[in-house]
Amino acid sequence: MSIDLKQNNMKVDIILSDGFVMTELSGVVDVLRLANRVVDKKMFTFRYVSPESGVVKSSADTWLNASALSNSPDADIAVFLGNSDLNFTSREIEKAVHKYRYTNAKVVLLAEAAAIYISANSDDGFGHTTHWENRLLLEERSGLYDIAPSLAVSTDKIVTCAGLVSTYDIMLQIVAVYLSKAKLLTISSILLLDKVRSFETRQPGAMDALSAGKDSHIDQAIKMMQSNIEEPLKTTELAKVLGQTTRSLERQFLRHLGRSPGRFYRELRLIRAQNFLVNTDMSILEIAAACGFGSNFGKIYKAYYGKTPRETRKERLV
Repeated sequence: MSIDLKQNNMKVDIILSDGFVMTELSGVVDVLRLANRVVDKKMFTFRYVSPESGVVKSSADTWLNASALSNSPDADIAVFLGNSDLNFTSREIEKAVHKYRYTNAKVVLLAEAAAIYISANSDDGFGHTTHWENRLLLEERSGLYDIAPSLAVSTDKIVTCAGLVSTYDIMLQIVAVYLSKAKLLTISSILLLDKVRSFETRQPGAMDALSAGKDSHIDQAIKMMQSNIEEPLKTTELAKVLGQTTRSLERQFLRHLGRSPGRFYRELRLIRAQNFLVNTDMSILEIAAACGFGSNFGKIYKAYYGKTPRETRKERLV
C-alpha cells in the first residue's frame, strides 16, 4: 500500500519479538499518541504484530498481546523493534520485511532488526545503519565495514536505524511528513526534546559522551583510538598526529577525563573485548588479538572487570 499524504488515517504496525526493547516501543507509541493529540484526531492508528499471535515478552518482563502477521499486511508504516539480545536472529523477521515491502509500506528497522536486514543483504551495507554495537559485531563477524555511522539511513522505502533513545528522533522525522512544523515542534516540546536530530546525525560511540564538548584534541584522539583498536597507537604517535606534545596531551586527558591517554585507550579496548566475549563465539585468543592484547590479556581483563574472560563467557552461557 502506498502512502498518500491526503489520507486521514495512517495504519502503523509495530512488529515485536520476545526480548523487544521497551525504550523503542515507547519511542514509537509516544510519538504517534502525541501526534494524534496535537492534530486533535486519530491520524495514526497502531497495532502490535508478531510472527506468531499471542503474548510477547519484553526485555523488562512486560507482556503484550500481539496479532499474527498477515500474509498481505495493509499497514502504511511497519516499525520493527530491536531486541535486548545482540545475537537475535529471525528468519521470520526477514520474511515479514519482504511482505511489507511487497505491499509498498514504509519499513522502519530499529537496531537488531536493522542488523538482521543488513546481514541478509550484505552486498548493500553502505546504504544502511544499525546501532554501533551491532555494527561492531557485523564488522568482526561478516567483514561488513561500510555500514553508515549515522542515526538512520532512508533508502528505497527502507529506513534502518540505531534504535534505543534515537527512536524518538526517528519517529518524529517520519511523522514530520504529515504534520506542520508548528505541530512537530509542539510534540518535541511535550517530550522535552530541545531538538530533533536528523537522520544524518552521527551516533555517539563507546565513551564518546565522556569527551563531548571537552576539548577538540581529546575528541580527535578518541576517534583515532576507536579506529585503531586491533593495532593500538602509542601516546607519542597520537600526540604527533594532533600536533601536540605527549606531555600536553596527557595533561588534557587527566584534566578532562581523569585518566591518562594510555589508560583511556586500554578501557576502550577492554570494553570492546567484553562486548565480543558476551555477544560472539570468537575464541578468547581471537578476541585478545582483535582488541590489541597479547598474552597478558587475561590478567589485564581481570584487573578491570574483576573476573577472567573465561568467567565472563561462562556467565553468558548460564
